[in-house]
Amino acid sequence: MISPVEKIKERLSIVDVISSYLSVEQSGKNYKAKCPFHNEKTPSFFISTDRGTYYCFGCGAKGDIFSFVEKFEGTDFLGSLKILADRAGIPLEKFNYNKSENDDKERWYEILEEATRFFEKSFSENPKARAYLRGRGISDETIKLFRVGYARDEWRLVTDYLLKKGYKLIDLETVGLVKKNNDRAYDRFRGRIIFPISDSSGRVIAFSGRIFKEETLLSSGMPAISEAKYLNSPDTPLFNKSNVLYGIDKAKTAIRTRGYSIIVEGQFDLILSHQAGFSNTVAVSGTALADNTGASDLNDIAKINNLGLIRRLSSNIIFAFDGDGAGIRAANRSAMIALSLDMQVKIAVLPEGKDPADVIFENIDKWKDIIKNSVDIISFHLERICNNTKDLRMQGRAIKDIIFPFMSMIKSSIEKSAYITLIYKKTGLDEAALMKDFETYERNNLNHIPQEKETIRIIESKPRRDILEQKLFGIIFWQEGSNVNLEKINEICDFFKKGIGEDIFLELYEKHKINSQNLAFETDLWYGDKINTVSRDFKEITLNLEEEILNENKALLQPLDTEEKLIKFNNISKRIEEIRKARNI
Repeated sequence: MISPVEKIKERLSIVDVISSYLSVEQSGKNYKAKCPFHNEKTPSFFISTDRGTYYCFGCGAKGDIFSFVEKFEGTDFLGSLKILADRAGIPLEKFNYNKSENDDKERWYEILEEATRFFEKSFSENPKARAYLRGRGISDETIKLFRVGYARDEWRLVTDYLLKKGYKLIDLETVGLVKKNNDRAYDRFRGRIIFPISDSSGRVIAFSGRIFKEETLLSSGMPAISEAKYLNSPDTPLFNKSNVLYGIDKAKTAIRTRGYSIIVEGQFDLILSHQAGFSNTVAVSGTALADNTGASDLNDIAKINNLGLIRRLSSNIIFAFDGDGAGIRAANRSAMIALSLDMQVKIAVLPEGKDPADVIFENIDKWKDIIKNSVDIISFHLERICNNTKDLRMQGRAIKDIIFPFMSMIKSSIEKSAYITLIYKKTGLDEAALMKDFETYERNNLNHIPQEKETIRIIESKPRRDILEQKLFGIIFWQEGSNVNLEKINEICDFFKKGIGEDIFLELYEKHKINSQNLAFETDLWYGDKINTVSRDFKEITLNLEEEILNENKALLQPLDTEEKLIKFNNISKRIEEIRKARNI
């Protein structure tokens, strides 16, 4: 039977897939674009229509439609499979995956999906919760779209329901649905309106719950708050609050097509913004903006941070946080991260004491005007400084304390100079003095400004070596667990061991053994019945991985201050040349 991977590849061309993310142009019989995985001004990212692959001559990123989506969207292989299957119109349930009972990640996704359906049903049976959302201006259609649910105020309702479904308590605790106190398990979410948080492929990975207990409703129909207003899922093997934004699965296409994103704080802000036609909106509630990468444990695929993904979709971003002091401070922190990623940052100026949900509920057209009239972060703060004081000395201090930190994050010298001129025209402060003070500020705060190399690392996804290791050991574990014995693979593997050393190979084997079921499963999905191509791919993977490891070893030999180091360096260089000849590079 043809594998789902091959079926999807038959329906989707690599150019169509990649051009839906990037602006591509034809170059002979191939296509090229600016690489989304590192900063560059001249396109070095090439797409081969004949091979169905891409390769970047700048950073070495390469692969097919699945690895591209996986890398671009910061998801795993099964996430990219779901995204592309949905796009190709292929129902995955028709394929037999031979899922293993030990496939933890798939079981955790199933638990969260089952819990989501349970919360949705509970919401449909609660007229007061439905009336509350309708009173906030949210339509039934929007409620259904965002799969809003309700967790009744009972201690073990969800726990008992899922245990009866056959799931284990340890798994319910792992995905954040259950808490324990002195060996007593109980539901984490009780008496709350539930907002499922999904990854970019649409799989539910966490929840955020707003307090809504019927016995504490005020006469106005609004909930009386006596405990935390919002409760969010903890970090789990599926959910890291720095790797996702609420609503990203529904907003990513609109962010690409419209060319900018809107970042709001709360779930109601996001849902009403989508309902008002701004489907390019995401929210930080239940998550957290971050400027680094990372995985929660060894089972996780390393992911780009949430703003890194937003930047790949569009470098233009509007922060629309609450119009109070706390909202402005939150916008400042977020804007600083976005500027460090070389994004174009604007601020939507909201009335003091109002949040986006308030504005949209009162007047949708006013929300549209606020977004239309958003201003860049420097102009926003300059206007506030000038409105707060007319004293030039106080303005100068405020500019140094508030505006210079943002300007120091901007990489373009032309933009910095333009902002100095803008400050001069707005305040009358001497332009040359402003430039001199700013240059002094930059020199004194050089260590606090992310350098180009750091910024590239921030927005990059999983390293190439990690990808190669996972593909290689996926084939090894797949062969170990199947009836297929490909002698050619064993020969290549022995040669690879010899090249990198038995100790290093065993170390890598143990490192990936913990995730062997998932890696073998992905390999089985990938190749299907095309066993004859496995050996060829395995050889290419081993050569590429050996080169990666040898290049790292070369770097560790620096400086070449001993004869022994020099000999090792030359031997490694010789082997790298042999590898490249073997690959016909």
